[in-house]
Amino acid sequence: KEQAEQIKSLKVDQGKSMADARKLLLAEEKIKELTKRSAAELKPLQSMLESSRAANRASVSEQQRLEKKIDADSKTISKLQKTIKEQAEQIESLKVDQEENTADAQKLGLTKIKELTK
Repeated sequence: KEQAEQIKSLKVDQGKSMADARKLLLAEEKIKELTKRSAAELKPLQSMLESSRAANRASVSEQQRLEKKIDADSKTISKLQKTIKEQAEQIESLKVDQEENTADAQKLGLTKIKELTK
């Protein structure tokens, strides 16, 4: 009778163990399926990330190129401003010279007229 109860108990334990084993197998299958699905979903995300990184590198490169161009343009503008200032000073100097020449010519003309009228 005792052995029968032990056998019965062992059969119950065996049934529980088999049920647990089935649950573990199902869980394993579910994990494999989820892993495959995750890997499949991850690939496009990795592609998007790489594309984004490439676009970012291109953007940084373009920004650096534009910064260099802006710097070069700024230097050119500074040189042009200096040239314009120098030319304005030369024009002002020429105006003064012209005014002095006109005054000298008028004096010379008056002197000549006085000489001729003597």
